[in-house]
Amino acid sequence: MWRPGEGLYALVVFLVVLLEALALGYLVLAFTGRLFGLLGYGETMGALLLGLALTGLALVLLGAYVLLYHAYTAWRERREAQQKEAYLERFTQALLAGEPPPPLPWPQAALVALLALRESLKGELAEALLPWLRQGLSRWERALRSPLASRARRLEALDALAQARLPEAFPLVFPYLTHQDPVLRLAAARAAARLARGEDLEALAQALLRAALPRGALLEVLLLLEERAEPVVRRFLQEGGSEEVWAALEALGRLKLHGLAAKALALLHHPDPEVKAAAMRALWRLEYPPLGHEEAVLAALGAEEEFLRLQAVRLLPLLGGGLARRALWKALSDPSFYVRRGAAEALKALDPSLLKRAAEAHPDPYGRAMARQVAGV
Repeated sequence: MWRPGEGLYALVVFLVVLLEALALGYLVLAFTGRLFGLLGYGETMGALLLGLALTGLALVLLGAYVLLYHAYTAWRERREAQQKEAYLERFTQALLAGEPPPPLPWPQAALVALLALRESLKGELAEALLPWLRQGLSRWERALRSPLASRARRLEALDALAQARLPEAFPLVFPYLTHQDPVLRLAAARAAARLARGEDLEALAQALLRAALPRGALLEVLLLLEERAEPVVRRFLQEGGSEEVWAALEALGRLKLHGLAAKALALLHHPDPEVKAAAMRALWRLEYPPLGHEEAVLAALGAEEEFLRLQAVRLLPLLGGGLARRALWKALSDPSFYVRRGAAEALKALDPSLLKRAAEAHPDPYGRAMARQVAGV
């Protein structure tokens, strides 16, 4: 994202380079004419002096502009930071001490201070800022609706709406969820996740299913929803492809959505090993035993993918009983260090006495060493 004034900076540099190219082209023509006897000595020297003068003038102008630009931007940044701190102090006093807010109209620094304050507060104090934040809604709306607005300006508006969390701003953000620019689409998804409430959540879920965002971005959006994520996660699990289902399973476990835990059980049989591992990870985080799906967990212990075997050994203690103990004992012989480590830690949680026995008598020397390390013997 460009800072204010960088567009003019780029234009000046382009014009200087263009002027230099024209001067060099003129010199080439002049010397070519002299070479073939079409120009006299005096005319050629005049062209040379003109080219040198143009070059010197261009360098002086460019150097002066660069120095002035950097001096001005540094001064402007310091001034904006000072204004932000001053407005932040005044808004804090108005919020906590009941003093009147600064008089309208507010400059950009005031809105930046309000957004920073909104990000640092929660509960009733944060809600009390909403009437003040609505003073900037028209400015952000113009940036998003104007066909001439730059990408930088639109990104700033989307980011501001995400921080402001004004529920009525969701319709402004929603069209950008299908924007052709992937950067704007991602920024809109982040903003929409903070704005969506009630019926907007279903619309958000449908839009995200068509947005073609990568799984990491989808997971970020679901985590931003926090306690509002359940309907979107449910829709992902029902209608999404592998990317959406993976993100939904990750969010299901991290956000502790116990009401959807049963839906992860069926995905233990998914053909995609990463989705299957995500389902196991979600159940492990929820401490939800995969009863009735023991075969899927045991089959994962023999999978080629190391990450899938690791998730399987972590999940085994939730099954309990002799089946889990035998499977973990066997997993101590796995060729992967991380799987052996996971198996030893799982065995410690399930049956510490069996882990100590493995530290003394396990047939695999690497498994025996891992058991000793985890058991601390």
